[in-house]
Amino acid sequence: MAADVLAAELGLAPRQVVAAVEDLGRYGFVIESHPIEGFRLVAAPERLFDAEVVSGLGVSRVGRRVRCLGTVSSTNDLAWQAAEQGPDETDGLAILAEYQTAGRGRRGNRWVAPPHTSVLCSVVLWVPQVPRQGGVLTRAAALAVAEAIEQQCRLSVGIRWPNDLVVDDRKIAGILVEARPASDGGGPVVVGAGINCSQPEEAFPADIRPHVASLAMLGEDVDRTLLARGLLVALDRAVEQMADDRGIGDLARRAAARCRTLGRRITVSDGQATFSGEVLDLDPDYELVLRLAEGGIRHFPAMTTHVLSRGST
Repeated sequence: MAADVLAAELGLAPRQVVAAVEDLGRYGFVIESHPIEGFRLVAAPERLFDAEVVSGLGVSRVGRRVRCLGTVSSTNDLAWQAAEQGPDETDGLAILAEYQTAGRGRRGNRWVAPPHTSVLCSVVLWVPQVPRQGGVLTRAAALAVAEAIEQQCRLSVGIRWPNDLVVDDRKIAGILVEARPASDGGGPVVVGAGINCSQPEEAFPADIRPHVASLAMLGEDVDRTLLARGLLVALDRAVEQMADDRGIGDLARRAAARCRTLGRRITVSDGQATFSGEVLDLDPDYELVLRLAEGGIRHFPAMTTHVLSRGST
Protein backbone atom coordinates (compact mmCIF):
# COMPACT_ATOMS: atom_id res chain seq x y z
CA MET A 1 0.00 0.00 0.00
CA ALA A 2 1.35 3.42 -0.95
CA ALA A 3 2.52 5.65 1.90
CA ASP A 4 0.04 8.46 1.08
CA VAL A 5 -2.91 6.05 0.96
CA LEU A 6 -1.85 4.37 4.20
CA ALA A 7 -1.33 7.78 5.81
CA ALA A 8 -4.85 8.88 4.80
CA GLU A 9 -6.40 5.71 6.26
CA LEU A 10 -4.49 6.13 9.53
CA GLY A 11 -4.91 9.90 9.77
CA LEU A 12 -1.14 10.45 9.75
CA ALA A 13 1.33 12.40 7.66
CA PRO A 14 3.32 10.30 5.12
CA ARG A 15 6.54 11.01 7.01
CA GLN A 16 4.93 9.57 10.16
CA VAL A 17 4.04 6.39 8.27
CA VAL A 18 7.65 6.05 7.09
CA ALA A 19 8.89 6.53 10.66
CA ALA A 20 6.43 3.93 11.93
CA VAL A 21 7.61 1.42 9.30
CA GLU A 22 11.18 2.01 10.39
CA ASP A 23 10.18 1.40 14.02
CA LEU A 24 8.49 -1.87 13.04
CA GLY A 25 11.71 -2.92 11.35
CA ARG A 26 13.57 -2.46 14.62
CA TYR A 27 11.06 -4.78 16.28
CA GLY A 28 11.76 -7.52 13.73
CA PHE A 29 9.03 -6.94 11.13
CA VAL A 30 10.23 -7.37 7.54
CA ILE A 31 8.55 -4.80 5.31
CA GLU A 32 9.32 -4.23 1.64
CA SER A 33 9.22 -0.67 0.30
CA HIS A 34 8.50 0.25 -3.33
CA PRO A 35 8.48 3.86 -4.71
CA ILE A 36 5.12 3.29 -6.46
CA GLU A 37 3.43 0.33 -4.82
CA GLY A 38 4.39 1.38 -1.30
CA PHE A 39 4.84 -1.03 1.60
CA ARG A 40 4.26 -4.78 1.86
CA LEU A 41 4.56 -6.87 5.00
CA VAL A 42 6.82 -9.83 4.24
CA ALA A 43 7.31 -11.39 7.67
CA ALA A 44 6.46 -10.72 11.30
CA PRO A 45 8.44 -11.77 14.37
CA GLU A 46 7.25 -14.79 16.35
CA ARG A 47 6.74 -12.91 19.61
CA LEU A 48 3.64 -11.26 21.04
CA PHE A 49 3.48 -7.46 21.34
CA ASP A 50 1.64 -5.42 23.96
CA ALA A 51 0.09 -3.10 21.38
CA GLU A 52 -1.25 -5.95 19.23
CA VAL A 53 -2.76 -7.81 22.17
CA VAL A 54 -4.40 -4.81 23.82
CA SER A 55 -5.52 -2.82 20.74
CA GLY A 56 -9.31 -2.52 20.69
CA LEU A 57 -9.65 -5.33 23.22
CA GLY A 58 -12.80 -3.92 24.76
CA VAL A 59 -12.40 -5.42 28.23
CA SER A 60 -13.60 -3.90 31.48
CA ARG A 61 -11.10 -5.44 33.89
CA VAL A 62 -8.92 -8.34 32.74
CA GLY A 63 -6.38 -7.11 30.20
CA ARG A 64 -6.76 -3.38 30.84
CA ARG A 65 -2.99 -3.45 31.19
CA VAL A 66 -0.84 -5.93 29.25
CA ARG A 67 2.87 -6.66 29.35
CA CYS A 68 4.40 -8.98 26.73
CA LEU A 69 7.87 -10.21 27.68
CA GLY A 70 10.52 -12.53 26.25
CA THR A 71 12.23 -14.98 28.59
CA VAL A 72 11.08 -14.91 32.23
CA SER A 73 11.33 -17.21 35.23
CA SER A 74 7.56 -17.57 35.58
CA THR A 75 4.69 -15.30 34.60
CA ASN A 76 3.02 -16.10 37.93
CA ASP A 77 6.16 -14.98 39.79
CA LEU A 78 6.20 -11.69 37.87
CA ALA A 79 2.51 -11.21 38.55
CA TRP A 80 3.12 -11.59 42.29
CA GLN A 81 5.96 -9.09 42.13
CA ALA A 82 3.68 -6.64 40.33
CA ALA A 83 0.88 -7.18 42.86
CA GLU A 84 3.08 -5.58 45.52
CA GLN A 85 2.18 -2.24 43.90
CA GLY A 86 -1.41 -2.65 45.11
CA PRO A 87 -4.84 -3.04 43.48
CA ASP A 88 -5.05 0.37 41.84
CA GLU A 89 -1.99 -0.34 39.71
CA THR A 90 -2.33 -4.07 39.12
CA ASP A 91 -5.94 -5.29 39.22
CA GLY A 92 -6.55 -6.87 35.81
CA LEU A 93 -2.88 -6.73 34.78
CA ALA A 94 -1.99 -9.50 32.29
CA ILE A 95 1.61 -10.65 31.86
CA LEU A 96 2.48 -12.81 28.83
CA ALA A 97 5.83 -14.40 28.03
CA GLU A 98 7.49 -16.27 25.19
CA TYR A 99 9.44 -18.65 27.41
CA GLN A 100 9.58 -19.59 31.08
CA THR A 101 12.75 -20.95 32.66
CA ALA A 102 10.83 -21.99 35.79
CA GLY A 103 7.24 -22.32 34.60
CA ARG A 104 5.16 -24.40 36.95
CA GLY A 105 1.87 -26.17 37.28
CA ARG A 106 0.06 -27.44 40.35
CA ARG A 107 2.05 -29.00 43.20
CA GLY A 108 5.37 -27.76 41.79
CA ASN A 109 5.13 -29.62 38.47
CA ARG A 110 7.10 -28.00 35.64
CA TRP A 111 5.38 -26.47 32.63
CA VAL A 112 7.34 -27.48 29.51
CA ALA A 113 7.12 -25.12 26.52
CA PRO A 114 9.85 -24.18 23.99
CA PRO A 115 10.02 -20.46 23.06
CA HIS A 116 7.22 -19.00 20.91
CA THR A 117 5.11 -22.18 21.01
CA SER A 118 2.51 -21.38 23.68
CA VAL A 119 0.30 -18.73 25.17
CA LEU A 120 1.72 -18.25 28.68
CA CYS A 121 -0.30 -15.75 30.66
CA SER A 122 -0.83 -14.65 34.26
CA VAL A 123 -3.44 -12.17 35.45
CA VAL A 124 -3.54 -10.30 38.77
CA LEU A 125 -6.97 -9.94 40.34
CA TRP A 126 -7.89 -8.42 43.69
CA VAL A 127 -10.90 -10.10 45.29
CA PRO A 128 -12.82 -9.47 48.52
CA GLN A 129 -12.87 -13.09 49.70
CA VAL A 130 -9.90 -15.16 48.52
CA PRO A 131 -10.76 -18.55 50.14
CA ARG A 132 -14.17 -18.84 48.45
CA GLN A 133 -13.32 -17.14 45.18
CA GLY A 134 -10.11 -19.10 44.60
CA GLY A 135 -12.03 -22.21 43.56
CA VAL A 136 -14.63 -20.24 41.63
CA LEU A 137 -11.82 -18.45 39.77
CA THR A 138 -10.25 -21.80 38.85
CA ARG A 139 -13.54 -22.81 37.27
CA ALA A 140 -13.95 -19.44 35.54
CA ALA A 141 -10.40 -19.55 34.18
CA ALA A 142 -10.75 -23.13 32.91
CA LEU A 143 -14.00 -22.23 31.17
CA ALA A 144 -12.46 -19.08 29.66
CA VAL A 145 -9.51 -21.02 28.26
CA ALA A 146 -11.80 -23.68 26.77
CA GLU A 147 -14.02 -21.08 25.11
CA ALA A 148 -11.06 -19.03 23.83
CA ILE A 149 -9.54 -22.11 22.19
CA GLU A 150 -12.83 -23.10 20.58
CA GLN A 151 -13.24 -19.61 19.12
CA GLN A 152 -9.99 -20.12 17.20
CA CYS A 153 -10.19 -23.87 16.48
CA ARG A 154 -12.53 -26.60 15.35
CA LEU A 155 -12.03 -28.58 18.55
CA SER A 156 -14.29 -29.62 21.40
CA VAL A 157 -12.46 -28.75 24.62
CA GLY A 158 -13.27 -30.42 27.92
CA ILE A 159 -12.37 -29.56 31.53
CA ARG A 160 -10.69 -32.22 33.63
CA TRP A 161 -11.24 -31.12 37.22
CA PRO A 162 -9.82 -28.99 38.59
CA ASN A 163 -7.47 -27.28 36.15
CA ASP A 164 -6.71 -29.25 32.96
CA LEU A 165 -8.14 -28.53 29.50
CA VAL A 166 -8.34 -31.65 27.36
CA VAL A 167 -9.19 -32.81 23.87
CA ASP A 168 -9.92 -36.55 23.70
CA ASP A 169 -8.42 -36.86 27.21
CA ARG A 170 -5.09 -35.32 26.11
CA LYS A 171 -4.08 -32.17 27.98
CA ILE A 172 -3.69 -29.08 25.78
CA ALA A 173 -3.78 -26.38 28.47
CA GLY A 174 -3.63 -25.88 32.20
CA ILE A 175 -4.65 -23.41 34.89
CA LEU A 176 -2.76 -22.43 38.04
CA VAL A 177 -4.58 -20.16 40.51
CA GLU A 178 -2.51 -18.95 43.45
CA ALA A 179 -3.89 -16.90 46.36
CA ARG A 180 -2.37 -14.94 49.22
CA PRO A 181 -5.23 -13.71 51.39
CA ALA A 182 -4.76 -10.87 53.84
CA SER A 183 -6.04 -10.96 57.42
CA ASP A 184 -9.49 -9.79 56.33
CA GLY A 185 -9.80 -12.62 53.80
CA GLY A 186 -9.39 -10.41 50.75
CA GLY A 187 -6.32 -9.76 48.65
CA PRO A 188 -4.61 -10.64 45.37
CA VAL A 189 -5.08 -13.78 43.34
CA VAL A 190 -2.91 -14.70 40.36
CA VAL A 191 -4.59 -16.67 37.58
CA GLY A 192 -2.05 -18.43 35.39
CA ALA A 193 -2.84 -20.16 32.10
CA GLY A 194 -0.69 -22.06 29.64
CA ILE A 195 -1.95 -23.21 26.23
CA ASN A 196 0.07 -25.56 24.01
CA CYS A 197 -0.05 -24.05 20.52
CA SER A 198 2.64 -25.20 18.09
CA GLN A 199 4.87 -27.72 19.88
CA PRO A 200 5.76 -30.84 17.90
CA GLU A 201 5.26 -34.13 19.72
CA GLU A 202 8.99 -34.50 20.44
CA ALA A 203 8.96 -31.24 22.43
CA PHE A 204 7.22 -33.04 25.29
CA PRO A 205 9.03 -35.44 27.66
CA ALA A 206 8.63 -39.04 26.51
CA ASP A 207 6.82 -40.15 29.66
CA ILE A 208 3.93 -37.71 29.15
CA ARG A 209 3.62 -37.69 25.35
CA PRO A 210 0.62 -40.06 25.26
CA HIS A 211 -1.26 -37.74 27.59
CA VAL A 212 -0.57 -34.26 26.16
CA ALA A 213 -0.92 -32.48 22.84
CA SER A 214 -0.54 -29.10 21.21
CA LEU A 215 -3.12 -27.50 18.95
CA ALA A 216 -0.74 -28.04 16.03
CA MET A 217 -0.58 -31.76 16.79
CA LEU A 218 -4.39 -31.79 16.53
CA GLY A 219 -4.28 -30.15 13.10
CA GLU A 220 -4.87 -26.55 14.17
CA ASP A 221 -2.70 -23.62 13.00
CA VAL A 222 -3.40 -20.94 15.61
CA ASP A 223 -2.50 -17.26 15.61
CA ARG A 224 -1.13 -16.80 19.15
CA THR A 225 -1.99 -13.10 19.22
CA LEU A 226 -5.64 -13.79 18.44
CA LEU A 227 -5.70 -16.62 20.97
CA ALA A 228 -4.17 -14.42 23.68
CA ARG A 229 -6.71 -11.69 22.94
CA GLY A 230 -9.54 -14.21 23.01
CA LEU A 231 -8.32 -15.57 26.34
CA LEU A 232 -8.31 -12.14 27.98
CA VAL A 233 -11.78 -11.30 26.64
CA ALA A 234 -13.21 -14.65 27.78
CA LEU A 235 -11.61 -14.36 31.23
CA ASP A 236 -12.82 -10.78 31.59
CA ARG A 237 -16.35 -11.91 30.78
CA ALA A 238 -16.14 -14.83 33.23
CA VAL A 239 -14.78 -12.66 36.06
CA GLU A 240 -17.58 -10.15 35.48
CA GLN A 241 -20.13 -12.96 35.85
CA MET A 242 -18.67 -13.85 39.25
CA ALA A 243 -20.14 -10.64 40.68
CA ASP A 244 -23.49 -12.24 41.52
CA ASP A 245 -25.03 -15.63 42.22
CA ARG A 246 -26.87 -15.74 38.91
CA GLY A 247 -23.62 -15.30 36.99
CA ILE A 248 -21.82 -17.86 39.15
CA GLY A 249 -24.65 -20.30 38.48
CA ASP A 250 -24.31 -19.80 34.73
CA LEU A 251 -20.55 -20.36 34.93
CA ALA A 252 -21.17 -23.53 36.96
CA ARG A 253 -23.60 -24.95 34.39
CA ARG A 254 -21.34 -24.21 31.44
CA ALA A 255 -18.30 -25.67 33.16
CA ALA A 256 -20.21 -28.77 34.27
CA ALA A 257 -21.28 -29.38 30.67
CA ARG A 258 -17.59 -29.60 29.76
CA CYS A 259 -16.41 -31.55 32.80
CA ARG A 260 -14.74 -34.85 31.90
CA THR A 261 -14.41 -35.92 35.55
CA LEU A 262 -18.09 -36.36 36.41
CA GLY A 263 -19.06 -40.01 36.81
CA ARG A 264 -15.46 -41.23 37.01
CA ARG A 265 -13.92 -43.29 39.78
CA ILE A 266 -10.84 -41.42 40.97
CA THR A 267 -8.38 -41.20 43.83
CA VAL A 268 -7.55 -37.84 45.41
CA SER A 269 -5.37 -36.48 48.19
CA ASP A 270 -6.12 -33.59 50.53
CA GLY A 271 -2.47 -33.38 51.58
CA GLN A 272 -2.92 -35.67 54.58
CA ALA A 273 -4.81 -38.73 53.35
CA THR A 274 -6.04 -40.32 50.13
CA PHE A 275 -9.64 -41.04 49.19
CA SER A 276 -11.21 -43.04 46.36
CA GLY A 277 -14.71 -42.98 45.00
CA GLU A 278 -17.09 -41.88 42.27
CA VAL A 279 -17.40 -38.23 41.25
CA LEU A 280 -21.02 -37.19 41.71
CA ASP A 281 -20.97 -33.46 41.11
CA LEU A 282 -19.20 -30.11 41.43
CA ASP A 283 -20.69 -27.81 44.07
CA PRO A 284 -21.22 -24.03 43.68
CA ASP A 285 -17.71 -23.32 45.01
CA TYR A 286 -16.20 -25.76 42.45
CA GLU A 287 -15.53 -28.38 45.11
CA LEU A 288 -15.49 -32.00 43.97
CA VAL A 289 -18.35 -34.07 45.40
CA LEU A 290 -17.11 -37.63 45.84
CA ARG A 291 -19.06 -40.71 46.92
CA LEU A 292 -16.38 -42.53 48.90
CA ALA A 293 -15.69 -46.20 48.22
CA GLU A 294 -16.14 -46.97 51.93
CA GLY A 295 -19.41 -45.05 52.05
CA GLY A 296 -20.43 -41.45 52.62
CA ILE A 297 -20.04 -38.30 50.58
CA ARG A 298 -17.23 -35.76 50.91
CA HIS A 299 -16.41 -32.41 49.29
CA PHE A 300 -12.85 -31.60 48.12
CA PRO A 301 -11.73 -27.97 47.41
CA ALA A 302 -10.18 -27.27 44.01
CA MET A 303 -7.32 -25.19 45.43
CA THR A 304 -5.97 -27.85 47.82
CA THR A 305 -6.91 -31.21 46.29
CA HIS A 306 -4.63 -33.28 44.10
CA VAL A 307 -6.00 -35.97 41.78
CA LEU A 308 -3.75 -39.04 42.06
CA SER A 309 -5.47 -41.28 39.52
CA ARG A 310 -8.40 -41.12 37.16
CA GLY A 311 -10.21 -44.35 36.56
CA SER A 312 -12.95 -45.32 34.15
CA THR A 313 -16.54 -44.15 34.11
